[in-house]
Amino acid sequence: MMNRDMLRQAQKLQERLAKAQAELADLTVEATAGGGAITVVVSGDQKVKSVKISPEVVTAGDVEMLEDMV
Repeated sequence: MMNRDMLRQAQKLQERLAKAQAELADLTVEATAGGGAITVVVSGDQKVKSVKISPEVVTAGDVEMLEDMV
């Protein structure tokens, strides 16, 4: 009986974890660097959704600065 209860609890925990992971995947976080020159959007399941780089940073020709921001 105890093993059956433990199995049920483990299954409920797995279901709750799967639900939480699905909810997190729907969330996004946006971060900026370089005073807004670089903007990155990442989903809750840690997938990069977009990277935006301001044209001013690219035309400045300072590759090292751009690399540091990204």
